Amino acid sequence: MSTSKCDEASQLHIFIRVLGITALVLLLLVSIAGCVSFAGIPKADSNNVSNLNKTLEIDIKIQDKAIEINTQNSTAWYNKRRSLYKLNKFDEAIRAYNKAIEINPQDSMAWDNKGDLLERLGKDDEALKAFDKAIEVNPQDSNAWNNKGVALADLNKSDEAIKVYDKAIEIDPQNSNAWNNKGAVFVKLGHSDAAIKVFDKAIGIDPQYSKCLDQ
Repeated sequence: MSTSKCDEASQLHIFIRVLGITALVLLLLVSIAGCVSFAGIPKADSNNVSNLNKTLEIDIKIQDKAIEINTQNSTAWYNKRRSLYKLNKFDEAIRAYNKAIEINPQDSMAWDNKGDLLERLGKDDEALKAFDKAIEVNPQDSNAWNNKGVALADLNKSDEAIKVYDKAIEIDPQNSNAWNNKGAVFVKLGHSDAAIKVFDKAIGIDPQYSKCLDQ
């Protein structure tokens, strides 16, 4: 029995709908998988944590092989230190940063990232030196200036921190982190009115900083 044009159109419509639903489901699965990224995964899901850790360990082995072939492979060192950081192997990550810097002392990002890691570990004096080196290599690195301000604030050098944040803002007036961090120093110093003005500036650039006014 022959199929009418109407039946063919109906079947085609159904096929397209099924295909669309299938594609939507696949897209949803990919989106969910994307959420389980280096940025963080639910602590309660031990299987996801274990799988991510295994992936990172495999990545480190791959990078080690690349480094074995070429010890001056700065990309491999970068990837390795990233994976080490995500595994909370901070001492090894710092050694990887040091190697990357040894290969290219003019890599301001490596200096900046090393300083950030040191600062997170509470090694503010060492972090400060790394940020200074990053700034020496690239004086227009607004993020390095901001990070230096954080280290100074942690060392209770509030006045110096404000000057450094001002430098970061001078280089990049849209650096919402610098505006927000400067506001935090004003709060610490008890300068509420000045802090609100600075926080307003940060919020104007990035609305997420509205939470600072709620604290």
